[in-house]
Amino acid sequence: KRIPLPSRKLRMIKGIGTDLLEKRRVEKSISKFGDKFIKKVLTEKEHQEYQTKKTSEKKVSFLSNNFACKEAVAKALGTGFSDGITLKNIEVLRESGGNPYLQLLGKAKKKAEECGFENFTLSISDTKDHSLALVIGEGE
Repeated sequence: KRIPLPSRKLRMIKGIGTDLLEKRRVEKSISKFGDKFIKKVLTEKEHQEYQTKKTSEKKVSFLSNNFACKEAVAKALGTGFSDGITLKNIEVLRESGGNPYLQLLGKAKKKAEECGFENFTLSISDTKDHSLALVIGEGE
């Protein structure tokens, strides 16, 4: 007996972005610029989560993972960081189980709406030395 799948709204892929980042580069930027660098990259909500990290290694991983994800989102939007879209227009948050999700703000949100993006799926992986992010943007 065949069991029908629940009906889902059909979406198409409108954009894909990926980014690979060396954690050492993020660590150097934190050493050189300190809070100025962190405040340039993270939104207030992200910064609150960053502050909960106990070790410098976990802080670097969090910042590197979020930075890579923001780069991937900018690529999926097809803009990069131009036309007023900044790191702080892209917020990478996590559900209680750790699953990442996006909150777009300002010009990034406006660009996504103009281009018909309805959903973004994120995947973040990291090793001791690298952060990797993949973002798929969907819409009708």
